[in-house]
Amino acid sequence: MTVRSLYCFVALTAFSVSVGWSQTNATEAAVEDLYAEALAARRSGDLNGAIAKYQAILKLSPKLAAAHNNLGLLYFQQSNFPAAAQAFEQGLLADPKMTASLTPLGSAYFQMAQFAKAKAVLDRAVRLTPRDENAQLYRARTMFSLGEREAAADALQKLLVQAPHNIEALYTLGQMYMQLAQVTLKQLNKEAPDSYLSNLVSGQLLTSMEDYDGALAQFKKALEKQPGFRGAHYNIGNIYWLEGKWTEAIVEFKQELGADQFNCLAHWKIANSLLNLREDQKTALSAAQTALQLCPDLAQAHLDLGRLLADTGDYPKAVEHYRRVLQLAPEESTAHFHLATAYRRMGKTEEANAETRILQEMSPKAPAPQDQRK
Repeated sequence: MTVRSLYCFVALTAFSVSVGWSQTNATEAAVEDLYAEALAARRSGDLNGAIAKYQAILKLSPKLAAAHNNLGLLYFQQSNFPAAAQAFEQGLLADPKMTASLTPLGSAYFQMAQFAKAKAVLDRAVRLTPRDENAQLYRARTMFSLGEREAAADALQKLLVQAPHNIEALYTLGQMYMQLAQVTLKQLNKEAPDSYLSNLVSGQLLTSMEDYDGALAQFKKALEKQPGFRGAHYNIGNIYWLEGKWTEAIVEFKQELGADQFNCLAHWKIANSLLNLREDQKTALSAAQTALQLCPDLAQAHLDLGRLLADTGDYPKAVEHYRRVLQLAPEESTAHFHLATAYRRMGKTEEANAETRILQEMSPKAPAPQDQRK
């Protein structure tokens, strides 16, 4: 866990519980003063000072669960995970219903590589607070560390349905897939060191790491070992496509279609490459339409077909495809850009302005659609 994510974690959960207790007036007043001083110390960045204040509170009121919880969060922020876990445990002993301590306690156990303990606590946290993103994230990480790899990836996929912009979950899922690929590659090299499949998996792994030169070399080796296997030319073409080498990409995608005419991605990427080259509009239209016949829910093919139709002046049809893109991929801001442009050219100023506002909310630095030129 990075320092930055540690800080975010604490900011999400710390100091949100109230300090309520019944004691003598003098003790109450002393604890209130110490609590205020602890908050002030934390806000100023003096974590050690805040820790000292909570320790003083706990001398006066050892069973004050909120103080144990907040002390644990301060230790967690310092990466003192043993002390953090002890504080959270003490807080839960004082108040078993204080579920706010479960996620940081499980995370502390995870950081100490006490994965069985971490999973038991985080299972409870997810059960009691199913919308807690940190609980789900650390539970998935713990499951992966315990060897429950498929279940861990599935748990992260469910989290990303709930929170698609959770970058920690996205990063963790990517790391999991890379590790799974590395394990698979190691096993493949052991079982069949000269197999084209070893080169294929190596190429896919390098592609995910954006090492396109390395990936291309591996895909070409796979093709040499096993000429004409399904996906061979698509993988090579995809590297050229990712690098913006549209002409080379088209050659490979066409070869792929010679072996597999039902590869909708190859059809779409031919259309996209021709669109980027501003060449052969008729072939590009046909390729995009074929891609959608094979894969009707391919959002990017709808987007490119819309652009191609707009280039011919058929804005109403283009709008239909842009709208379909937003049904399939609501986060695709470029669809709003093209919608605004199409509406403006159809004379629908009100609709164009509405799409422009949405675009600016999604992408504040996006260019104004009315400035686009065909």
